[in-house]
Amino acid sequence: MSRKTGFTLLELIVVLFILTLLTALVAPAFNRSFGQAQLKAAARDLAALCRFARTQAIISQVVLEVVLDRRTNSYWLRRPDPIVGDLRDSDRVAPAQNLEQSIQNREARVRSLPAGVTLKSVIIETGPLLEEERGAITFFPEGSSTGGEIWLADEKGRGYRIVVDSSVGLVHVNAAEKA
Repeated sequence: MSRKTGFTLLELIVVLFILTLLTALVAPAFNRSFGQAQLKAAARDLAALCRFARTQAIISQVVLEVVLDRRTNSYWLRRPDPIVGDLRDSDRVAPAQNLEQSIQNREARVRSLPAGVTLKSVIIETGPLLEEERGAITFFPEGSSTGGEIWLADEKGRGYRIVVDSSVGLVHVNAAEKA
């Protein structure tokens, strides 16, 4: 008598049930970590733009600003009015073309925070920004800045705090406690 090998229908149904149960348990955990990853990436991107602004302000001897718009949850790099903001000495050599191009490329790009991530609080030299306000952290050619504190938060209250030191312009990112 020859016996055929294989799985019975009952065995296949049990395996499919176990896989469905595992998927149902793992999916919510994956969703939580994806939201946390988006928040962390947004904080790192904003901090990187601040560091870029500081570095380029020093190298090219111009004033640069990171503008923060709480109404639209967006931010970008810009140069202030050239009459007021350009501190380049007349005897200094003009910055290299690739530095200028790098600044222009970053200026042209407005960055929006991911869905669910907001500029929860922004404190700059003039004080805290209201929800509908726009403000800027300014970086100067000698390396200093106007300083500021930016809190990014998601819908679950998780957040990151970005601190820009006013005396030396250094940028620090810290995980914040739930708001």
